[in-house]
Amino acid sequence: MPLKELDCSNCGTKVRKRISEESINITNNPKVIRDVIEGKINYSTCPYCKEKINHKTHVLLTYLDPPRWIWIVDKKHQNPGYQEEFFKTIIPESFEGLIEQEMVFVEFGEPCNCLQFVLDEKQPQTCEEWLGLGKLLTGKKAIECYKNALKIDEKIPEAKKLMHQEMDKLKSYS
Repeated sequence: MPLKELDCSNCGTKVRKRISEESINITNNPKVIRDVIEGKINYSTCPYCKEKINHKTHVLLTYLDPPRWIWIVDKKHQNPGYQEEFFKTIIPESFEGLIEQEMVFVEFGEPCNCLQFVLDEKQPQTCEEWLGLGKLLTGKKAIECYKNALKIDEKIPEAKKLMHQEMDKLKSYS
């Protein structure tokens, strides 16, 4: 792991840390799934002010068989435009359709149990799980999660609010 100097955005302290790879093969290292869900990747804590310092804006999780890429991206980039532009630049056209790609948005350093639905490809069962999964996604995928939450319990104002916000993002992006 390379040594990198990071700047704390809160106090300006320079921190030297060994930074993990930009890509983690989940197929060869399934125990890392727990670390990802528990928020234990891609951040450090400033030794002086205790502010979280992200190492990178994104981390790629890969599966080999079948080929699948899951991009874990800093939540500040959560919008359909960022995702679309990112995917346009990352995979050459010759590989399009050969590798399934997904993008989820997280707060690095914070646990996120809803990641299990992406990493393990499990289906949410409760309204709260659909709502949580929707908060990790953007665009049409997020809207579908909010709709599924509302199918279970149509009286959840947060699901309605988030669904409308996401629809507005899509309209402004188009």
